[in-house]
Amino acid sequence: MAALDEENLYKILGVRSSATQSEIQAAYKKKARELHPDVNKAPDAEDQFKQLAAAYAILKDEKQRARYDKYGISGSSSSARREPPRPPPRRPSGPRKKYTARDFGFNDINYEDIKVENDDLKNPFDFFLRREQKRRKREREVQLTISLENAYRGTTLNMVLDLPQDDGRTDTRKIKLKIPPGAKDGDRLKLKDPEVTVVLRLEPHPRFDVDGRDVSSTVDITPWEAALGGTVDVTTPGGSVKLRVPEGTSSGQKLRLRGQGLPLKPGRDGSAGDFYVTVKIVVPKNMSTKERELFEELAKVSAFDPRRGY
Repeated sequence: MAALDEENLYKILGVRSSATQSEIQAAYKKKARELHPDVNKAPDAEDQFKQLAAAYAILKDEKQRARYDKYGISGSSSSARREPPRPPPRRPSGPRKKYTARDFGFNDINYEDIKVENDDLKNPFDFFLRREQKRRKREREVQLTISLENAYRGTTLNMVLDLPQDDGRTDTRKIKLKIPPGAKDGDRLKLKDPEVTVVLRLEPHPRFDVDGRDVSSTVDITPWEAALGGTVDVTTPGGSVKLRVPEGTSSGQKLRLRGQGLPLKPGRDGSAGDFYVTVKIVVPKNMSTKERELFEELAKVSAFDPRRGY
């Protein structure tokens, strides 16, 4: 419970005695930002803040404010017909005695209940008082776009952060950000100094599509590779791998390479993503005489009709 000085509570808040409740609330929030010990490093900032909170705790309550207006800080909680108690006379020297709210009949001031609502504050680093009476900053986030290759292999990037401060200034910080192998879109990397969360975004890739840790692409194959089956080279974010094309593969069919997507980040449980390949059968445009003869012979001997399904 904080001690209240025998000062004018309106003066502590910096408002007139005729101020409305909304003006009192606005004045409190403004001064709370200025005097909070986490922001103001002056030696007496904490004492000033507690006095401010104590004054606001009385003036925000209409009944307690009316009692204060009638009797002052030494007012009694009893009937108006009773003589309000007077504080002991001051000594001619030495520090001035302070009195608590309870000494004068006001309710106890619970600092856990005195809060600054985030929605009412415009500063990006809003705070409110919690039980430990510490300021909690709204989490600061920045987004960083990286390539799929850097996400797959991991990298270290140099970053320049422009961080707005409570006093309106901008703090420019240069940091080295280590991105672990297997980072994916939406991953959050929390920095301790400065206290910033970096949200990773993957830039669009001309060859690959990414869904979480799974990566997909398209591969062109020949008609005979589709009909007879075979092995073709496929490019993944990790390099070239062999893909087995089953006999009788149709165009548009999707094949999976297990574990060939984005790797799992070190120290995490689970598994790496998969790599999905959509097969596209490509027919040669400029056929040689022999190629044309073979296709014509195939057309004569084959009874296959894809429109009938056999």
